[in-house]
Amino acid sequence: MKSFLFSLAMSVPLALCVHAASADDTALPKFDKAHTAIVITDPQNDFLAEDGMLHGLVAENMKRLGTVANIETLMKTAKTSGIPLAVDPLVYTTLDASWPNAGALQRQLLEMGALHRVALNDPDGFEGSGADFYTPYKPYIHDGETIIAAPHKMYGPESNDLVYQLRSRGIDTVILGGLVANLCVDSHMRALMENGFKVYVVKDAVGAPGEDAYNAALVNYGMIANGVLTTQEAVKALGM
Repeated sequence: MKSFLFSLAMSVPLALCVHAASADDTALPKFDKAHTAIVITDPQNDFLAEDGMLHGLVAENMKRLGTVANIETLMKTAKTSGIPLAVDPLVYTTLDASWPNAGALQRQLLEMGALHRVALNDPDGFEGSGADFYTPYKPYIHDGETIIAAPHKMYGPESNDLVYQLRSRGIDTVILGGLVANLCVDSHMRALMENGFKVYVVKDAVGAPGEDAYNAALVNYGMIANGVLTTQEAVKALGM
């Protein structure tokens, strides 16, 4: 009996995940474009460019999912649909290296110099660096209309102005993608949900360091978010 209950408990989140990931056309959400935004976490060179410091960790998963193209599709859809696009980068500066309480992964990133710039007000060496935005995305990001949140420092938006930027524009629904699936995307999903937003995660517009990490993220998305969509489903729902 105990074995049966354990098996049943373990199957619940996976079942939820599968259900959320296999929505048919009738289950697509109806988005109110006046109150919906697309949010992309960490669309930066160190993750997305082939020579990025962290690219190798997520490259295989991103290739399978078509992540790079799918994120661009979401950005393009935001522009053609007339809904806000927000990007939330992860950036470390030279001053950050002195943190005494950095977490394990934070400390590794600081020591590697990943996602690094000298200072937020110092342009020296920033253009084209690992912390800079991925070049193919720059036309969407630097069009004067995209919300560029102040860099977050951990994994979620608790330490920056993303929530305020969205709320001040009357946004209550977020379509979420970006890097990394089980870290910043997961943390943004949780924080936005805790702040009362409806969140729909786009499961093929993310990337993870391996399939185990990706599957773990999917389980959390299915249990916590309002919905889990493919890029194609998100685009179709925004066109409805």
